[in-house]
Amino acid sequence: MMSLYKQDELQEFFLTLQHIFEETSLSVLSTVDLLHERLAFITGGISHKCPILTFSDNSQIELTQEKYKKLISYLTQVPSENERQCGFVLIIDRRSNTWNAVKSIISYIELIMCRTLSELHEYLNVSQLSKDLGGLINFRLFEWIEQRMTSEKLTQSIHELNDILLVFIKECYEIEFPNTVELIQKILHQHSIQKIEFDQELQRIKTWGHSLLCIIHQEHKQSLTSHNNTIDKNNDIQHLVLSPDQSAHVRACITALLHIDRIESILSQFWSIHTTRLNYCLVLRHFEQRFKEIQTVFIQLYNEIIELPNLNTNLLLVDHCQSDNKNNNHKEEIDQILIQLDALSQRTQTMISHATQLANDGLALIMEQKKQQTISYGNDSIEPKRQELEEMKKKLIEQIDEKRHNLKLLKIYIDKLGSINDWCIRGKDMLAMQSIHLSNDKASQSLNELEYFLTDLSIMNIEELQHTSTPEPLRTMIIQVFNRVNDIRDLCEKRCEQLRHLVRSTYRPIQCVHPLPNQQNESFNLIDTTITPISQQQQINEHISKFDMDFNRLLLSSNNDSIINHNTKMDKKQRHVVTELLVTEQVYVEELRTVIEGYMIKFDDFEQNRSLPLVILQNKSILFSNLPDIYAFHATSFLRDLQQIYNDSLLNNTRSIGSAIASCFIKRKSNFKLYEQYVLNKSQSEHIWEQYCCGHSFFTKIQQSLGHRLPLDSYLLKPIQRITQYQLLLKEMIKYTRQEQERIHLQEALYVMLNILSHLNDVMHSTQIVGYPEHLYTLGQIRLRGENCLISKEKRRGTVYTRTKTSTRDIFVFERVILLCKKKDEGNGKFLQYQFKEMIKITDIAVCTYPKNDRKKFEILLKDYSYIIQLSSNGEAIEEMNSRWIDTIKNCITQQTEQHRGETKHRSTSLDPSINARRRRLQNRKIVFNRTPESDDEQAHLPITLIDLNIDNITQNNKLVLLFQTKKKKTLHIKW
Repeated sequence: MMSLYKQDELQEFFLTLQHIFEETSLSVLSTVDLLHERLAFITGGISHKCPILTFSDNSQIELTQEKYKKLISYLTQVPSENERQCGFVLIIDRRSNTWNAVKSIISYIELIMCRTLSELHEYLNVSQLSKDLGGLINFRLFEWIEQRMTSEKLTQSIHELNDILLVFIKECYEIEFPNTVELIQKILHQHSIQKIEFDQELQRIKTWGHSLLCIIHQEHKQSLTSHNNTIDKNNDIQHLVLSPDQSAHVRACITALLHIDRIESILSQFWSIHTTRLNYCLVLRHFEQRFKEIQTVFIQLYNEIIELPNLNTNLLLVDHCQSDNKNNNHKEEIDQILIQLDALSQRTQTMISHATQLANDGLALIMEQKKQQTISYGNDSIEPKRQELEEMKKKLIEQIDEKRHNLKLLKIYIDKLGSINDWCIRGKDMLAMQSIHLSNDKASQSLNELEYFLTDLSIMNIEELQHTSTPEPLRTMIIQVFNRVNDIRDLCEKRCEQLRHLVRSTYRPIQCVHPLPNQQNESFNLIDTTITPISQQQQINEHISKFDMDFNRLLLSSNNDSIINHNTKMDKKQRHVVTELLVTEQVYVEELRTVIEGYMIKFDDFEQNRSLPLVILQNKSILFSNLPDIYAFHATSFLRDLQQIYNDSLLNNTRSIGSAIASCFIKRKSNFKLYEQYVLNKSQSEHIWEQYCCGHSFFTKIQQSLGHRLPLDSYLLKPIQRITQYQLLLKEMIKYTRQEQERIHLQEALYVMLNILSHLNDVMHSTQIVGYPEHLYTLGQIRLRGENCLISKEKRRGTVYTRTKTSTRDIFVFERVILLCKKKDEGNGKFLQYQFKEMIKITDIAVCTYPKNDRKKFEILLKDYSYIIQLSSNGEAIEEMNSRWIDTIKNCITQQTEQHRGETKHRSTSLDPSINARRRRLQNRKIVFNRTPESDDEQAHLPITLIDLNIDNITQNNKLVLLFQTKKKKTLHIKW
């Protein structure tokens, strides 16, 4: 909003109209009563260029001071300004009255005493006197009043028009013009209408004034042009003989008409200035409106360019495997983006031409403003917008050029970066697939593979990318790829160094020995009996056994240094495995700590978690499960035990470190049950991550702040990976243990860990049971699982059992029931489910034994049915399997029977008040502490309850397998 006028710009118009108002502020209506009393009148006669004012002889009405003042104030305003400046000639007629009647008037004015009319005529011209004073003027008072009223109505109309015009100009002065084109057009239209109304009113008043002149002259047919020709510059009437009183009325009308001309001239001048500024303001508003439209389109184009797929995240995902098809797809996506960018560029060029035209129009407005001195605004509004248009054009062109440049560079580098990324993925997979190899041939083979793999990196010549000046975000992407290359290369070099050390340590020095005299010159092969299969031993020729006898004789004849050297190397390898166990445990604990402190704690920080959706906050316990409990166990118990064992072994070399490690695993076996809940919850955790968390800025920022190369889901997989690594380390430790007792202890620890993993595997498979009408957690913990078991169901009729049918079922033995299920395998083991078919309650089982002394099967006897079960062998002896199943089912029967008896006894004793009172007294006197017999920890561990999760797939392949499947159909196999 702005004003078009300065404060003193319209002062001239106001003063002129105010003067016209003062000249036309006469009113005959206020003195019409006094005029009718004929106390005084003015006929229009002139003497010595002065108007004649006559006080008539009317002795019946007294002329008071108030009447005199009011009457004289009006009558002296009737003549024009020039006539008033010459003064007045007063005639006081008191012929029929005494001298005292004129004393009041005589005291205020100069008095010339005339005793007769002839003396009066000597002072005044007879033509300027009324007939009652012996003059020639036929003065008719009533006609004079009517004509005077008519002329004053004309003057009053001029006065009202003058007031309206003052208000109009004042409104134009005070108005603030809006910033929209529509409102400016509306104001211009309204003011134009008011201008037309003013012109029509002025024309009406002018017509009225001319008509009044015609009436006074008694020439109703005379036109307005003829009237103007009868008026000279001195306002004298020519070619017409008028009485002085009529001449006075004519002069009054002419004065009014002159005032109208002055008002018309002022209005014309003001309207010319006002319309010029209104039109300029309208053009300026059109300029601003076009500027806003172009600005909006520029912003829209800029946003569309910015919203094109991001080069870092959408086009080249360096953290995932990419094939040639992927690269081709990326190139096609880049081509599509370039097509979109070209379309945006064409639209941009069109808008740039419009912006250039608008800038030129703005420059023309500035030049017009400088020419029009009456226009004093707009320069401060136009020039900044012109500069902003130039900046927007420049910024948009630079953004398009930069985007096109980056896309073309990306298209050039995508092949090389894709091959580099493939190399990193192959290296990662190679390191992950390699197990702990300590034998000579396997270590040498792994070393050759890694060295050949590292040579591929030098062939790629990736250093040329480092020296290429590339803009963001492509530069950031290249830096990320090189960081990953350096990480993989460092890991491979460290692994190569370890393998070289192992290869050097496993080669024994060759001693020079002399052949026996009777030894024949025969060719033979050295065979390591510790690794040769039985089938190969049966194919060895007879001369090999002879060589073995000679070789053993040579070993016995050598000194004891080689034996000592061998024992030292065995102990060194065992300590290397222990060191690896301790170091990897420290790394594992540190990784869990960073996850808990870096991610979990920030979930409770309102300032950081307010960007998270509510569904993620509500499922925090599902996403992380019991990870804090696992961390607390490893950080405060297990890792400290391992560190203490390692430190004690350094101080006391006689202590068996293998036995101490085995005791640690056996002592903490109940604590490892924490992994049961974590494994059960893993599928739901991955579902929450894939569905809501993957790619969210909250987790990405934390990952960058922690310096993690992998996202959170990779660290949430660490506990599953770690629980499967312990049995591998124990196997390697057993392999390099010399003492028999120590080896037995380690085998016991290995047995414990394998049982834990087997239990976890059974639990995972149990979660895939479908069709069971109740919740699985009501059945208690799972004890056994049999796969592809042949079951023959027989119905009892008296003492005879009749076989009803034989089927293949998978068996799940829980604490309270046995479930018989049918396996449904859809997709070659990737979509595995178990359809519930039958249930056997443990409490309904009467006998579980071998049928008719057939130890390859076992039988479950119920009241009316009998189930003969033949288990499928998975490498274990069938007799041992059946024995283990029978013992487990009997233990479940005993446990359920005792539990049922306890509940019955509790219900019976709860009815006896005396027993309850005695129990309360005993409880007040003695407090019994119960501890878990399997654990030496002071904290008792509650039993792990089964959680019914919707795990998509579990399979078993003659090995213990934990399989997790996410919604993206990615399957993770962890074998041991």
